[in-house]
Amino acid sequence: MILLAFTLPLAAENDYQALHQKGREFYQGNRDPEALDIYNKILEQYPGDTDALLFRGRLLARLSLFEEAEKDLKAVIRNAPDYNDAYYALVSVFYWQEKTDSARIYLERWKFRDAENPDLYILSARVALAERDPTSARKELENAAARGAESTELGPLLLQSNHFPGNFYHQAGMYYEYLLLDRGKSDWQHGQAYYQFNGEGVIIRGEVNVFRRNAQTDMAPLFDAYFTLSDKYYLNTRFQAGVNGVFLPRVDALAELFRTVGTRNEAAISYRLMHFDSLAVHIPSFAWAAYPGKWYLRDKLSMIINRGISWQNQLTLRYFLGDADNYLQLMHVLGTDFNVLNNEWLQSMSFALSYSRTLTEDIPLLAVLSWTRDEDGTNRIGGSLGLSYRW
Repeated sequence: MILLAFTLPLAAENDYQALHQKGREFYQGNRDPEALDIYNKILEQYPGDTDALLFRGRLLARLSLFEEAEKDLKAVIRNAPDYNDAYYALVSVFYWQEKTDSARIYLERWKFRDAENPDLYILSARVALAERDPTSARKELENAAARGAESTELGPLLLQSNHFPGNFYHQAGMYYEYLLLDRGKSDWQHGQAYYQFNGEGVIIRGEVNVFRRNAQTDMAPLFDAYFTLSDKYYLNTRFQAGVNGVFLPRVDALAELFRTVGTRNEAAISYRLMHFDSLAVHIPSFAWAAYPGKWYLRDKLSMIINRGISWQNQLTLRYFLGDADNYLQLMHVLGTDFNVLNNEWLQSMSFALSYSRTLTEDIPLLAVLSWTRDEDGTNRIGGSLGLSYRW
């Protein structure tokens, strides 16, 4: 009788461990239905088992059964408030559903119990990026780096902070520009319709542009794409073609390679080719950008090779008023530039003041005022307005 009394609990313990082992094997092998059956069986025998609830919650989330996943993971936290894996899993479930307010509540609770965990800050950065808040995301990534996070985790999120904030979405809109000369009526109008897709580490944009100058019209379709190459590098390629060749280049192509430097800086080199009917213009460039606080600062120096060599410097100052869609920006360009009003390369100085804000969560507005003074003393004053819808 004594031997039997010891044998029964031991057999039950072995059965419990075997079920968990089998469940983990199915989970890691992406055999979700079989794994779910195992954890349901464990919970029938051992109601409230925290490990079984955790893995079942993860499985339910993987099967997109988010409400059921939330119930299991919240039960783990109630029963074992120091079980940090449960916080990570629950915040991830909220993140996948874009419930960022709920995610932040549990991130704070997790931080109170486990403030030195780099995964806490990595996930906090992901939530900030889902809210299109790159400023907060960079702070969280710096916290993660200080606590030993791997560069392979940090790099893609830094790239996303710089140029890819937000989750998967589509965006389409229209843009109109009107330019005034100090010598009379407007000689320049520009209309644009575009579609853009933002994915994980990629932005793809297509435009149809129509330009009008002195009763002449030219059209230019444009394709623009950003691609992540590695944890520190991404590439921007852009191609535009003047359909009629009336006053736009027949080919306008750009390739620009970016590299993150630390968490607050970024370098870029680029090459641009503008090909007119009888002239090719080559423009190599180097740029450096910095992201101090809520600021974005970038200076780009270009060499223009066009029957000789000339230079252009472009300085951009942007201050974020909230997320990535709300900002004030001042751009200053000094040096040689192409004047589409008379198809000449002239020395000029220009300023452009931009204001971007979201009218609603899904409708961004962009307004721009610009002023340019050419070397012959001509002043060009312009304004533009763009409206988009995101889904």
